[in-house]
Amino acid sequence: MQISTKLFNQQTLERLSDMHGKIQQNQARIATGKNVLRASDDPIAAVNISVAKEQKSENARYIENIGRAKSKLELSENALSQASNLVTRIYELTILAENDTFSRADRITMKQEVSQLKDAMFQIVNSEDASGQALFAGYRVNNNAFTKDENGYVQYMGDRGNNFINIAENMTLSLGIDGATAFLRVPSENSHKSIFGIIEAIEDNFEDADFPKNAISDLQGAIDHLSLQQTYIGAQLNKAELQEEVLNKRQIILSENLSKLEDADITKIVTELQTMLLNRDAATQAFAKIGQQSLFDFLR
Repeated sequence: MQISTKLFNQQTLERLSDMHGKIQQNQARIATGKNVLRASDDPIAAVNISVAKEQKSENARYIENIGRAKSKLELSENALSQASNLVTRIYELTILAENDTFSRADRITMKQEVSQLKDAMFQIVNSEDASGQALFAGYRVNNNAFTKDENGYVQYMGDRGNNFINIAENMTLSLGIDGATAFLRVPSENSHKSIFGIIEAIEDNFEDADFPKNAISDLQGAIDHLSLQQTYIGAQLNKAELQEEVLNKRQIILSENLSKLEDADITKIVTELQTMLLNRDAATQAFAKIGQQSLFDFLR
């Protein structure tokens, strides 16, 4: 009887300990809202949760990359738009200057405006993003894209690099356009000209309206060229917005899938917990009652 009682007590205590452990586990699930607290609870589910979290994190990085890219692209688009407006105004002034109804004094005033517009253009081509990096310097983002030499002539200090950023596993997005392509490659007959060179050639001869050959067509070419650069930037922005929409939808799906894998069914667990508590209390009471009985209780 002593051996049977000892074995019974040991088995009962083990069952109570196991019940207590399961009760604590369910209480932890309710407190955290998570179904799998440790990998050992459900190794397969733990692996699936880890994969889902990694996919969601990677998707979030792509969304963040698109946000950064859109910011730079919008700044570049705005800068190119301003540059186009400036060149258009210079074109208008040049057409006016060729009109004989304007005097030399009038042309001097127009020239002053052209000079101011050229200075404004210099500020535009050296535009920076929110972090202070040059928009049009290629890979040399930490330096000004353009500088002026001792004679006041504008020189490009960047390179032809085009920065890209990942917005999907196999998809990249351009962050802008280099300054040489945007401002130094205006088609002119059989060559290319700098926008600043075109403006300076007109500026130098403005008082007498004795403009170089092709001056007007070069200005028109500069306007068309800037429009093409805006089209390129616009295409990148459209690509960014389309991919952003795809990624946002995917993020919702990934979140839902992760929730199914990870989140606990609180209602179900509370019901199970209540049952466990009742069973534990009943088992504890039974064990206490039986533990108080002696051999004479069983012989009666």
